[in-house]
Amino acid sequence: MALVGNIRDFGLSDFLYLVDRGDKTGGLYLSHGQETALLFFERGKLVMAVRRPEDQQPDLLVRLGLLTENQLARARASLAARGNGATLTEVILAENLAPREQLQGALQSFSEEAVYGLFGWPEGEFRFEQNQRPDPAAPTIPSPISVDHLIMEGSRRIDELGRIKDRIPSTDLVVRFLDQPGVRIKGIKLSAEEWRVIARINGRDTLAEIAQKTNLKEFDVCRIVYGFLTAGLVEVVKKPVPMPLARGGPAEVPRVKRSLVNRIINRIKGM
Repeated sequence: MALVGNIRDFGLSDFLYLVDRGDKTGGLYLSHGQETALLFFERGKLVMAVRRPEDQQPDLLVRLGLLTENQLARARASLAARGNGATLTEVILAENLAPREQLQGALQSFSEEAVYGLFGWPEGEFRFEQNQRPDPAAPTIPSPISVDHLIMEGSRRIDELGRIKDRIPSTDLVVRFLDQPGVRIKGIKLSAEEWRVIARINGRDTLAEIAQKTNLKEFDVCRIVYGFLTAGLVEVVKKPVPMPLARGGPAEVPRVKRSLVNRIINRIKGM
């Protein structure tokens, strides 16, 4: 019999704790409005988590850059020939189509991010089907991961997200550099992800658009921009409403000055 309920009454952290301590095997289905999620566990550890139905399909491995189309076709053919409970992940490793560490890292990161987003749901229906496993062709994590880390990191992100939302209430806001970045720019050291974000700040793009263009999670972009806000480098403002065209022809579009952006980047590089 399936276990059903609402995460409003029985929190996601509590459920993950129950799965972990009970060494549960099965599939957890969640829904909240138009959003859905599917998590699979093997003896209390996570083997797959997706937020979109298409991410259960083998071509996720191609989209993540783990396999080429030809390699995936070869793996699927081998899987069909083997049968007997084999999985696509086992075939990929057996035929050395991708290094185990690379496969583990990419699929673990993808699944973890899918789970972390669920901690922000205020409510949502769930159904746990015991002893249900992913389709053999689904892209599962080679070595299932403990949920203890998921619980701690998910809870930390919720706390951090609360602080971030005080200053960045929406990803529809535009990020722009301040005219006078402030004295805290001295000695600043940026990570590779921070450089990717700062290079995309142009006074026009929203946080959501920056996330899309940098291939980063919206949470990570908000976290990085929150740091820039705290350092006095940027501000976030509402996206301007397009002005109606004046009679007699299109209005002149003002040029976006890049000189300030370049000055800041050059100054940081020189420190």
